[in-house]
Amino acid sequence: MKLIVLDKDFHTMGSVPLFRTLIWARRYEKLGCFELYTSKDYFHLLNTGRYLYRSDADELGVIDEVNYSQDENGARESYAKGNFAEKLLADRVIETTVRLAGNVEVALRSLVQRTAIEPAESDRKIKHLRLGDVSGIQSTIEIQATGDNLSDKLYEVGNTLEISHRVRYDYLTDDLAFEVWQGKDRRDTQEENSWAIFSNSFYNIRNVIYNRNESSYKNFAYVAGAGEGANRKIVVVDLRQPGEERKEIWVDARDLQEEDNNGNKIPDATYRAQLAQRGREKLAEYRKVETINSGVDPNANLVYKKDFDLGDYCTYINTEIHISTDKRITEAMETYEGGAMELEITFGTDEISTVRQLIKREA
Repeated sequence: MKLIVLDKDFHTMGSVPLFRTLIWARRYEKLGCFELYTSKDYFHLLNTGRYLYRSDADELGVIDEVNYSQDENGARESYAKGNFAEKLLADRVIETTVRLAGNVEVALRSLVQRTAIEPAESDRKIKHLRLGDVSGIQSTIEIQATGDNLSDKLYEVGNTLEISHRVRYDYLTDDLAFEVWQGKDRRDTQEENSWAIFSNSFYNIRNVIYNRNESSYKNFAYVAGAGEGANRKIVVVDLRQPGEERKEIWVDARDLQEEDNNGNKIPDATYRAQLAQRGREKLAEYRKVETINSGVDPNANLVYKKDFDLGDYCTYINTEIHISTDKRITEAMETYEGGAMELEITFGTDEISTVRQLIKREA
């Protein structure tokens, strides 16, 4: 692994061959991030650099914060932190009303295209950003957005469909490739991919802590759009499972307009579909909390990035406490220190279900 610091135009400024600690947190439902603790000798390089490139990773770090410290014993250290290149999309807003319908991958790619790759105002273009490979995701949406942060909207829409997006960096071409993607299904109920089962029966989990909290959970939304009083358009979004209690929220979506940018009235079915999408996005903020914290045997049967990776849907079974669940890997936090790599895996989301594993192996 090589760490290379780049300037704002992606020119190489220098490398960081030695460090005390590197934390590299890859995430599926929100921005990934990194932290680097290294010698004082690299402070100037980090303080004047813009990006941190890691030779064995697709992610590119955007340096947001740099710190220099000296303790009471005279020890000096440099520190840098930031998010990955998806953060660049957070510097753009959806400045006019946008309506996207149909295939979600096509819709999100077109949104990034018009907002950050080929915008009407040329100085809004994000340098080196282009559209990457097509994943072939088949889900559909009907959305309307005005004034939203581009990054936030991409994650909001993606989280309702369990998909994500990424900006891959190519060091040789200086390309930043935007892609919509979804992890593999590795549950034991499918046959397309190899299974990834974390279970005490396979002796690959340990140190289990389980917690469940549904105090903020909601599953039914009234979404109110245009109109006044009895004429106001209201749709309901019902995400209850069979036999589940009804837990309601009210969503004020008056900002969703019934007319397009040319003043033409939107078909009623289309408008109601946009209201329903807003409801699903809001309900995603009120999900169940169910956490399972567990260590994983590093000498067991599953290998990181081969048998399981970020975004994959996996099976977790603990026969001792009678838990069996299928959850997606939403975070992979890699920590490099002292010549070894420690990996913490998160299954599900903080709002739904979390399984944390600790894997230690030689880097």
